[in-house]
Amino acid sequence: MGLLTDTKEHSKLIILFKQHGNKLCFLSYVVGIVWFCLLAWEPYNNRTYFSENALLPGLVQREFSPGHETSRFFQSLKEEAGSHARIPYAWLGAQFRQMGLDVYDHNYTLHYPFGSKPNFTGKNLYAILRAPRAASTEAILLSVPYRTPENQHGSTLPGIALMLSLAKFFRRQLYWAKDIIFLVTEHELVGFQAWLDAYHNSKTAPGVLDSGELEGRSGAIQAAINLEIHSDKISHFDVKIEGQNGQLPNLDLFNLVVELSTRESVPSTFHQKSNPVESESWKGWKQAFSTLMSMVALQATGLPTGGHGLFHRYAIQALTIKGESNGPGGIRASFVHMGRVIEGVFRSLNNLLERFHQSFFFYLLPSTRRYVSIGLYMPAFGLIAAPLLIKALNLYLSLQSSKDLDKKATPGMENKDEDAREETFPSLWQALPLVFSSHILGCLVYLSPEYFDRIGMLADFQLEDGIFMGMAALLLAVLVVPLFSRRLKRCGGSHGIYRCIVLLELGAFFYTLSLINVSLATFLAVVYVPVAVLAGTSSRRIFTWVHSLLLLLIHPLMLVYLVLLVNSAYLDTSTKMVDHMFRAYTGVKKVVLYSVEDWYIYSNWNFVIASGVLLPVWLQLWFLPTL
Repeated sequence: MGLLTDTKEHSKLIILFKQHGNKLCFLSYVVGIVWFCLLAWEPYNNRTYFSENALLPGLVQREFSPGHETSRFFQSLKEEAGSHARIPYAWLGAQFRQMGLDVYDHNYTLHYPFGSKPNFTGKNLYAILRAPRAASTEAILLSVPYRTPENQHGSTLPGIALMLSLAKFFRRQLYWAKDIIFLVTEHELVGFQAWLDAYHNSKTAPGVLDSGELEGRSGAIQAAINLEIHSDKISHFDVKIEGQNGQLPNLDLFNLVVELSTRESVPSTFHQKSNPVESESWKGWKQAFSTLMSMVALQATGLPTGGHGLFHRYAIQALTIKGESNGPGGIRASFVHMGRVIEGVFRSLNNLLERFHQSFFFYLLPSTRRYVSIGLYMPAFGLIAAPLLIKALNLYLSLQSSKDLDKKATPGMENKDEDAREETFPSLWQALPLVFSSHILGCLVYLSPEYFDRIGMLADFQLEDGIFMGMAALLLAVLVVPLFSRRLKRCGGSHGIYRCIVLLELGAFFYTLSLINVSLATFLAVVYVPVAVLAGTSSRRIFTWVHSLLLLLIHPLMLVYLVLLVNSAYLDTSTKMVDHMFRAYTGVKKVVLYSVEDWYIYSNWNFVIASGVLLPVWLQLWFLPTL
């Protein structure tokens, strides 16, 4: 207790902290990055296991043996697809009805919010196998997005044929305790979103997506498997798990698919990479690190990697199983092997007595058999973002010390009471005008797409050009705002207070975001932390110019441009840099439009994060040199 009440010891600690604060920031940042990279090495992660014993994957005896039935479905479906521009609803519905399933259509309409505001209609088809031993209180879903052979992402007709064969096999079994829903969607993610909204009586995009009504329903959906099978013979399964806004399914579901694929001798990969042969070697670490970074990169985008990604919002554990036929081991699996894997997954899910609640919902995967839990990666992220809080505390203590010196230099202050001493602490509220004005600008950017679209139509611009050029003009105008910063300074507040506030806001945002999408939070922290900590540390003109250049490079639009430029140059090394630069510029315009569309239709947070947080924080950092 003596140490806690000894003001002299406190003063010494404060002095040491202020003297070595910059060293602590540097050490924390570097150690955090190194720690995060080491997470891919086997000694720093864990082997996957099943937390939910009720799945019983090892006790499921697979019996699926359709003979040539799946191939006949596939050939008939190809003929029907060749004579129909859309899903062959009549043929599919007839096949499901012959099996004794309840078949329903689902109509929906998308009211596109931009341009000439056209309407797009779509129609899904779904069938429900009612469980003979239950009262339709729970369900499992098997879905396939409809794609013709001309689709650039590959045909899914083999997956639909496999679904029909599985439905016929499942119909003959009497052990089902949950209903099974078979869903075929039109227009990819829009169809999934409309069906989920209609099933749950929710409105994700009111006024934009009219989800319609469903004639038939089952119970609460416990899990969903989305199939993307492009051929009747495959080399391996690639399992996709990343969902909307970085959400992930329960790790037990991923482990279940991998385990049953192994038992049926169907190789499984994650991001097209299998387990390293020598996991503890340098080569093994590089492969695991590559897999880990692939997941981080995709999760950081906040975009789903398949139709499964929209189910997570409704507390439905879902993933996509994609059949690949270009693996290094050649063709290994036919419809029989694929069907037995799916059968085993559904029979294991049928054993569940309650929702997925054990295992992990927050994790990173360096391979299909290793995982990094939240308890392992959060300390690494915490160290990367810690310099923001360290520097903010250092600034606050420096401001307090300067106030104390002013108090000692003022005659009569030593006779003031305790309340007067408390007034010597700096008031962070003095930075309110700057914070408020920067967030007002962020709100204007958030509300601007519809208005820029209208202005662009008057100027005969393309949709993506109108929105992008409007936002670019607004953000370029921000660059001259520091000319008016003197007015803000007249409202009171020191340079240190402004720096302290922006660091605290950025730190609070990163730590909050890490609880939802740690990949995006880590990427932004690695980029923003050094620039934010160094902001306003020197009044030298050369430092100010260099820091201003760094700030321009981490502007949200410029950051997207740089990411696209690096990605284009990495994937295509034979193209000239000028072509890469133009390609990245075109890509930025599309990214801006797609992020706005995703917010309006799917409630993706990227546009909100960029306009509501990143841009206001960047604007405050841009103000600092002139305050």
